[in-house]
Amino acid sequence: MDLRPIGRCNLSCPFCFGPRHDVPTMPQAVAFRIAAKLRQEGVQGVVISGGEPTLLRYLALLVEELSSPLPGRFPPRVVLSTNGLASLKVMERVLPGLSWLALPLESADEKEHRELRTGSAAPHRKRVLDLLKEVRKNHRRVRVKLGTVITRRNVSGAPRVLDLIEEDSWLPDVWKVYQMSETNYGADNGDWLSVGDEEFEEVVEKCQQRAEERGVTLRVYRNSTRTGSYFFIDPDCEVVVVDEGGERRLGNFFSLLEDGAPRPADLVLPSRNMENFVRTYPDE
Repeated sequence: MDLRPIGRCNLSCPFCFGPRHDVPTMPQAVAFRIAAKLRQEGVQGVVISGGEPTLLRYLALLVEELSSPLPGRFPPRVVLSTNGLASLKVMERVLPGLSWLALPLESADEKEHRELRTGSAAPHRKRVLDLLKEVRKNHRRVRVKLGTVITRRNVSGAPRVLDLIEEDSWLPDVWKVYQMSETNYGADNGDWLSVGDEEFEEVVEKCQQRAEERGVTLRVYRNSTRTGSYFFIDPDCEVVVVDEGGERRLGNFFSLLEDGAPRPADLVLPSRNMENFVRTYPDE
């Protein structure tokens, strides 16, 4: 499942499908209640995202709580999905509890990348590459997924993203290419950003060729398979799933767990949900 405890972000990317930035941040006590429930239910994989989760003051404590071994089971796989702008000091507090780190790079073309990763004066692409190198050199236990969202603005530069990574030892374990979803900010900008299925598959083919040349596993997210694949908990503690009409808010997480109410896990397609996570973040 995807825990999105914060909508606030230090970027304003026009294709973002995360919560709106003005949604109040989840209080620490609520986040830990959710973590306790997930552990009680034996949830094996959690993605912490947002918004930008490294802006959470309690992120390191939350990662520690979620990644603690379950009784009689292996520790859950905890993934941090971040825009990569946090300082190394911040990242070093959370890396010990992570199984995977998910980082974004949108284009080998600097202009294309700047048009898609907007809202910060920091050199975003360089910061991501520097963090990637640091993790690959000094935190080898943490595996890395690189994500690229395909839009009209980066169909040229996206297939060449791996060219930005000079050393093979710095390459990610998985490169995932996403078809832009028209949800939240993506819905606001879909008319000038989203690509159709045919054009997306043409980009995927080029990405696959480059991934094979560099020896990187490519995974592909298509809007046609999004339904039932995700189980989100938003900053306001609302459960969000995806159906044919897009994201659907179902109600408060804890209310849905009360006697007589449908369990959130029944509102996704378990096989598709599991496949989406396991293929993106495979075990050792």
